[in-house]
Amino acid sequence: MRKLKFHYRTVMRFDPPVCRHSYAVRCVPVDTQAQKIQIESRYVKPADSLNETVDGFGNHRYVGYCQGYHSEFEYEVRGVAEVESMVLQKEALHPIFKYPSKFTKHEPEVVELYRKMCPLEGDELQRAVFMMNYLYEHFEYVPGVTNIDTTAAEAIRLGKGVCQDYAHIMIALCRFARIPARYVVGMMIGEGATHAWVEIYYNHGWYGLDPTNNLHVDDYYIKIAHGRDYEDCVVDRGRFYGPTTQHQEVYVQVEEIE
Repeated sequence: MRKLKFHYRTVMRFDPPVCRHSYAVRCVPVDTQAQKIQIESRYVKPADSLNETVDGFGNHRYVGYCQGYHSEFEYEVRGVAEVESMVLQKEALHPIFKYPSKFTKHEPEVVELYRKMCPLEGDELQRAVFMMNYLYEHFEYVPGVTNIDTTAAEAIRLGKGVCQDYAHIMIALCRFARIPARYVVGMMIGEGATHAWVEIYYNHGWYGLDPTNNLHVDDYYIKIAHGRDYEDCVVDRGRFYGPTTQHQEVYVQVEEIE
């Protein structure tokens, strides 16, 4: 088990200012079987109203609203996580994680890629690790060629993308292979932003795999949220009024402490 100190901060600047801003923010890690979280400070501003809720997947969420004009929107969380990630997180399987979702449909590109890997042998974990290795060796990490709306099939056609694309492709492959899988967003040592990876359902529990780095998720990762795909784990979703340009800065730091 490791003790990780984390700091996550996002600032959005608007020029000119906006108003009537409603938002939902997922930025606070929660306790799981693999991590125990101690929050030292957290805030979301500006906020005329702000409520803490839990979404349908058990993820923490701030839901808020700001009526007046503002040129900045900011949220931050600091804390310490005691992490023991290379363990099965035992829980009953919800069938929703067996089936294709918005970004992980079993389109021809997914089926073709899966068939290139055959024959696959072993249990669910062994087959998922084989798929992760294959994806790592045949897919190229290139920022800027995809966007938040890119599907697994579209990323396969490009042959390149970022962590979101690696996760979507692997989830699509796993579900096609009848291995339940879910999308995870969180933080890890060595990344200056949030990171995405995968959890597969194996032996009555969830086990993390990081196809971007070809790693089993270990004690250097802190989970924030999970869902069927990116759509369920958006860190910041909102709506505001005003003809504006938007600039976003994200700061993530994770370091090991004694």
